[in-house]
Amino acid sequence: MFEIEITPTLIVLFSVLIFCFLYLIIGFRHYVASVARRVTEDSDENLPETPESYPAVSVIVYSEDDAANLELLLPQILDQDYPSPMEVIVVNDGAIGATKDVIARLEQRYSNLYMTFTPMESRSLSRKKLAVTLGIKAARYETVMLTMGNCRISSPLWLRSMMRHFAQGKEVVIGYGAPCPADDAPDNWKRLRAFDTIWNATEYLSWAIAGRPYRGNCNNLAYRRSLFFKNKGFSRSLHLKFGDDDIFVNEVSTGRNTAVELSEASIVETIEQNPQVAHKHLKLRYDYTAKSLKTWARVFFGSCSLVWWMTIGCAVALSIIGWPSLVPMIASIVVLLLQCIILMISWRKTSKALHSRSILLTFPWFMSYHPIYNFYYRIKGFVKRGQNMTWG
Repeated sequence: MFEIEITPTLIVLFSVLIFCFLYLIIGFRHYVASVARRVTEDSDENLPETPESYPAVSVIVYSEDDAANLELLLPQILDQDYPSPMEVIVVNDGAIGATKDVIARLEQRYSNLYMTFTPMESRSLSRKKLAVTLGIKAARYETVMLTMGNCRISSPLWLRSMMRHFAQGKEVVIGYGAPCPADDAPDNWKRLRAFDTIWNATEYLSWAIAGRPYRGNCNNLAYRRSLFFKNKGFSRSLHLKFGDDDIFVNEVSTGRNTAVELSEASIVETIEQNPQVAHKHLKLRYDYTAKSLKTWARVFFGSCSLVWWMTIGCAVALSIIGWPSLVPMIASIVVLLLQCIILMISWRKTSKALHSRSILLTFPWFMSYHPIYNFYYRIKGFVKRGQNMTWG
């Protein structure tokens, strides 16, 4: 039972198994762990005390139908502990009456709060791109900070955390917006959606940490106004409804001009009234605009899914071909268990660091199922590809 005849087939299969193991442990785990490590490092770093370390900033809030949440969000921004001049510009792209009432009440308390509207007759452009462009044109300061009307900011040091990098010569700062279900959401934040969200976040955050930024999150993104106009705004992606954050960051970001900020104080929450629908829409949009992004991140992370399946396939093949000897089966099980334990621990740390549901024992299942999940949305996105184009 424990005797084994070593054959070329067994040697090849075991060599492939070990290669796959090392690929995932050294490669995939490195990028996953780098995000959690960066959250800890940024959170432990002391913020500068001098006002000169923080530029004057215009915070642009894109609001579509978020009047109720703006009552909470805008004071969270306007009451930030920020030593330099700051203004908040709400770009209203819906619920004009309700949002106008909220702004009117808050303007009595804050003199640096302003609002502008997206013209309703503008049908030939992406309305969000137009709204962001209007907000940036209305901004009086060189540095602009973008967020959304459905966000929440828990720390009074959010703006300091995001802005500290501009004094160091950076032109783009990539932050993170963590999806969070509303208190009255129809369902909980399911583990599969949480896994997919952290997978996508790990892709672009880890790549940016490694000096290869290619994507940002419009819920928490800052850049210089001059950089926006130098790039002619969103002119290269006006044929798409979306991509105002992804494609723009891909066009202007480099390892030298971009910083990643992941401190606890910098992470905002994106409140979702219907998490399932919101996740579906975001996934379809990103899968479509991802074709326009110049990056190897998706190739690498896609290869990790393939290699994961290769480890399973090699382990099964070794067990079958090596039978009746138990040695190949035991060796395969040991490698698989070690791989799962190491990756589960790293994934759990990163999930917690990014304010997502902790996933531990279900990680192997989601890792196996994720390529099928992505393939389903690729087909769905192909069928509905016309919805990603601008209106005629």
